Amino acid sequence: MKATLVIHRVAKSVSGEGYVVRVTAELFKEKRVETTISTFSPPLEDLGFPYISVIPFKLRRFDKYQRVFTYFSAKRTNPDFFFNVTALPLPLSNIAKHIVYGVAPEFSSVPSKYSTSAIWKAYLFPLRGLLNKFKEEAKRAIFLANSKYSSEAVKEIYGVEPSVVYPPVDIRDFLRAYHEIGDPFFVTIGRFEPGKRLDLAVQLSAMTGIKGIIVGSMEHEGYMRKLVKMSKRLNANVEFLPNLKRDSLIQIMSRASVYFHPTPGEHFGIPIVEAMASGLVPIVPKESGGYEIVPEFSYSNLDEASEMLKNNMNADGSVRRELKERSLKFDKEIFKEKIWNIISSI
Repeated sequence: MKATLVIHRVAKSVSGEGYVVRVTAELFKEKRVETTISTFSPPLEDLGFPYISVIPFKLRRFDKYQRVFTYFSAKRTNPDFFFNVTALPLPLSNIAKHIVYGVAPEFSSVPSKYSTSAIWKAYLFPLRGLLNKFKEEAKRAIFLANSKYSSEAVKEIYGVEPSVVYPPVDIRDFLRAYHEIGDPFFVTIGRFEPGKRLDLAVQLSAMTGIKGIIVGSMEHEGYMRKLVKMSKRLNANVEFLPNLKRDSLIQIMSRASVYFHPTPGEHFGIPIVEAMASGLVPIVPKESGGYEIVPEFSYSNLDEASEMLKNNMNADGSVRRELKERSLKFDKEIFKEKIWNIISSI
């Protein structure tokens, strides 16, 4: 069996998309699938398979358009099936069976940075010109969504209703951090960029007087400086830890009591499950895929979030144990089994 794994770039990243790619590559090795990686630029991490790229050098900008142009490397392959993790239904079904693993499309009504800024709307404008092509391909491909929330958005834009396969979460290290009595602080995890709305975590600390620790990769230094200024102005008790190593993150998770997820419109939310595995009570936006995971701990506004935070700092051990058990449903082996069943069926 031959496969082409389509991904716009393979980076040394801790992102959810990156982990989906790694686990899928791991699955294909285990099943002895002859695999080619199709990318826009050369991989920064060796997944153990040969690759074809569109350009011979790394390019960080224009992420969404890199995904589109990955089509030109993918069409140079001749597999039995494509496994496409760009989230875009590229026109590949005329070559081979095409599985698209996707999140909510940027043009949907799901809240995101692309819907709140005129600059970002202009950035997406040329991509909208391909919408009819994407709709045609979505009807021919096998479309999978990473949550029910994403599935509804895919249906809204492409007119198809994808099956839901939740992404794999690397929970095993976080299970080592499991505890039932934590210190009086909350953790927030997210890239330091405006779209992640980390400013809401700063406001939450100021409203409640409870310490917050914000962890994430540094993407936008100007936004980080803005958060620091906001924290001082509001007299919030917040510690910022950009680019923290995984072991240090796990140590922090082993002491915290609550996890606060600030990003409305998040398609799923990997850190939510990592927090559950660690014994933290996750507080998540109702307007997100996280609501599917912990509907009983969801909020519509910061007033609700602040009450939830104060009420769950000392949550009972039975609550934390149940959340840990729920996190096990997102283990990578379950993802692999579901994906292989789908591949086998076609």
